[in-house]
Amino acid sequence: MARRELSSIALIVLGLLDQGPLHPYEILRIMRTHRDDLRVPTSVGSIYHAVERLERDGLVVALGTGREGARPERTTYEITDAGRAEHRRRTRELLRTVQPEYPAFDVGLGQADALEADEVVALLRERLDTVRAEQAAYDATLGTIVGRGVPRRHLLDALYELDQRATQIAWIERTVMEIESGELDWSTPHFPTHGPDAHAGTHSQPTDDAPSSPAKDPV
Repeated sequence: MARRELSSIALIVLGLLDQGPLHPYEILRIMRTHRDDLRVPTSVGSIYHAVERLERDGLVVALGTGREGARPERTTYEITDAGRAEHRRRTRELLRTVQPEYPAFDVGLGQADALEADEVVALLRERLDTVRAEQAAYDATLGTIVGRGVPRRHLLDALYELDQRATQIAWIERTVMEIESGELDWSTPHFPTHGPDAHAGTHSQPTDDAPSSPAKDPV
């Protein structure tokens, strides 16, 4: 049977357990503090589902169940040697391998010419406000974490995220200016999709070996 690949949330859970035993609610609290909710679903259910799968696969084991005050009983888990090895294997794979991604914003941009220029500008400005606000909040959170003395090597994902958002902000600002100035023409007709000139556009044609659907990242 082929190995079932670790999902992103399972990998993060393993990484936290590699630092010491935790129960799922502690994992959830730490993930939200680290803003892992920007990358994976961080609900109680998703954490428990990931931990249960990791336990079935022998990558974590339950240490015991305890109760704190009036809170319900909670099971603490620790990583196994197999879990530690799998965590490192998957991390190496993610760092070295370029995998197809399917951001929804890209799809929207590909269809934007169906709308009027003024509406596109308004929508992009709305998105810009949101991304700027998220960027400021994320930057503040990161600053707090750095102020606590957390080594920079532990924050590479957050630093990458900040840089990606800064790039998106700069691109949207530039595109809005180009649309408003007329530098980015919005008056020419659509490329034909049927008939003899249908393939004269710049969009590349699919090949037999191109992926036909997004890669799934199971919880």
